[in-house]
Amino acid sequence: MGRGRMAAWVGGAVAGAGCIVAGVLLVRAGLDDADKWASVIGMCIAAAGLPLAVYSIVLARRSLTTPPPTQVSAQPAAQPGHVVSGSTIEGDNIQIGRARDVDIRRER
Repeated sequence: MGRGRMAAWVGGAVAGAGCIVAGVLLVRAGLDDADKWASVIGMCIAAAGLPLAVYSIVLARRSLTTPPPTQVSAQPAAQPGHVVSGSTIEGDNIQIGRARDVDIRRER
């Protein structure tokens, strides 16, 4: 079992034990006090979850803007770009996303 897997199991066990202990304490406190404590605990969990949500959004945006790592090849690089010649396309079939320096020639 790896270190990360062990940490996940231990973390899950601690969280489960914490939930059981909190449940027992809330049952012993009575309905009114348990409701108040549950509100405070829920607010604390929400306050801790908000920064985590913002951090995950930042990470997701970074992964969208960071280009994937390029693979290094021992072969010399070919000319950049894609070239299609000698093909027949019926109708309008131009699919260009974010392209620069595009040259489309229609020869009939």
